[in-house]
Amino acid sequence: MKPPRPHRLSRIVLAAGLVGALVAMPAAPVGARGESKVDIDAFMTGLACTESTGRYTAENARSGAYGKYQIMPRNWRAWAGRYLGNRWAQPTPRNQEYVAQRRIEDLYELRGKWRRVAYWWLTGDGEGDETKWTPHASLYVRRVMGAVQAATAPGARGAGVLPDQCFRGDFAEPRIREEPLPRVRVTGGRVYIRREAGGEHRAIGTVRRDQKLAVLGRAVDARGKSWLKVGLPHGEIGWVAKWFTERIERGSGQRVER
Repeated sequence: MKPPRPHRLSRIVLAAGLVGALVAMPAAPVGARGESKVDIDAFMTGLACTESTGRYTAENARSGAYGKYQIMPRNWRAWAGRYLGNRWAQPTPRNQEYVAQRRIEDLYELRGKWRRVAYWWLTGDGEGDETKWTPHASLYVRRVMGAVQAATAPGARGAGVLPDQCFRGDFAEPRIREEPLPRVRVTGGRVYIRREAGGEHRAIGTVRRDQKLAVLGRAVDARGKSWLKVGLPHGEIGWVAKWFTERIERGSGQRVER
């Protein structure tokens, strides 16, 4: 299955100070000799610096691209499902580092050059002929690879050449879900999905009878009523009253618990 297309240049978050620093770097492309010194850590550092100056909470208000590597919401859902086993996994710093690394490793295996991985990250295009790249795409790749080169220098971290936050965070590997999430079927005709567990909280949408929802968590409200934290089809997360649902037994489609 063809992976979702990531964001275009207009969706990239570039801090003004970093842009100036990267433009000042030599614009010559990194060839085979330069790429031989690049590892996954250096590439991710350069990519993060170009996309967000390394900020895990960076958000593009126009496109919705989020995080250190500016991953589009639709891509996050697809990649989180693929690499974490949970398309509703939240883009925590640890999850961002893990998902981005796994995606970049897959891309490098497919494209064979870091420059082509950078180009794909921008365009979603596997074009290997650099003469066919647009000027904007070529400039983006030069900026990424310039930051990558800076990251490969001995003692680069802490030297002030790149912001320290651009470098990889040191996190334990996240939990990878291997079993499907439990699911429930909606039994009410039209049921509100709420922001938090409890009828007093704001409704953020509705679901209808027989709709299936993934269960992400459980809670009890102030009245002692049970609520389910559920994942919605388009990636949203909310809470539904448990008494308006029935659990679906895995593999059977039967309703076994209310």
